Parts: sequence; structure tokens; C-alpha cells
Amino acid sequence: MSTPAIILDLTFEKVIDNLNQSVIQNDAISKCVEFVCRNPQNRAGVRLLLACLLFKNPQTKFRYS
Repeated sequence: MSTPAIILDLTFEKVIDNLNQSVIQNDAISKCVEFVCRNPQNRAGVRLLLACLLFKNPQTKFRYS
């Protein structure tokens, strides 16, 4: 079973060599993702980036409610 760290590392390795090509193969889904991430009223893109940065920080302590 893949862990989030493995999934992120594999995705990073896949895209780092070709930044001009999306990892999302379905064009309709790719456009929806771009719309959500670029919408100034929706902070989903920023939340995703923050989640990835927090995950990679070894000093981050998670508290589950």
C-alpha cells in the first residue's frame, strides 16, 4: 500500500522531467482542477500546497480530532 509520502515522491519524480505536460490525463478533469486552483475565491490550491509543505516538515505534529 502506498503512503502519502510515496505518492508525492512518485508524482514529483514523474513531473520534474517534463513540467510542460500535466499528470492528469483527462482534459476535462484537468480544466476543472485548474479552474478550482486559479479561482481567487477558492483557496484550494493554497491549502493543497500548505498541506504538502506541512507533510514534508519533520517537525510538524498532527492532532486528529
